[in-house]
Amino acid sequence: MNWKIVQLQQIASEEKGSIVSGPFGSNISAKYFVDEGVPVIRGNNLTKGGQKFIDDGYVFLTESKAAEFRNCIALKDDIVFTAAGSIGQVGIIPHDTKFEKYVISNKQLRVRIDKKKADPMFVYYWLSCPQMVSYLVSMNNGGAVPLLNLGIIRRVPVPLPPLDIQVSISAIVSNFNDAVENNLKRIQLLEE
Repeated sequence: MNWKIVQLQQIASEEKGSIVSGPFGSNISAKYFVDEGVPVIRGNNLTKGGQKFIDDGYVFLTESKAAEFRNCIALKDDIVFTAAGSIGQVGIIPHDTKFEKYVISNKQLRVRIDKKKADPMFVYYWLSCPQMVSYLVSMNNGGAVPLLNLGIIRRVPVPLPPLDIQVSISAIVSNFNDAVENNLKRIQLLEE
């Protein structure tokens, strides 16, 4: 393959804050959580190449509190990484989510892809493949608690075939993944 390799920051949206880290820890602590509102994405919503996104198990912020973190909002097609703890976890906000918007936690990073340059699903599949999960884990710059920072995420390498090829590849992989997920659900139902 003669695909060029680019850094993730080169295919991020041109808008300010296209690659961001979550709010400072004490600004989004348990004292602000409520029973319903804007869900907060945490590590339990991401996997290391398993599911695209686990749309369950949230804590919530009020709309007004979430508005304080407008730079940390995650929308459909945004890619989210765990930055502290279980690094290597990555997810993409799918189109069939339960909520219109999310806030990333203080231990997450969010990337918004420029859809004129890259297909977000293609980029997600690349970032969640076993080789890239291992790469992200190897980029740990923390001590006792594994850490990734914005600088590392900005420089993550991504192959960049033409956009139409990216879309075709992500469609094929999505079809396979959907079939696997459906079969796993059937197995679970049969076991029950």
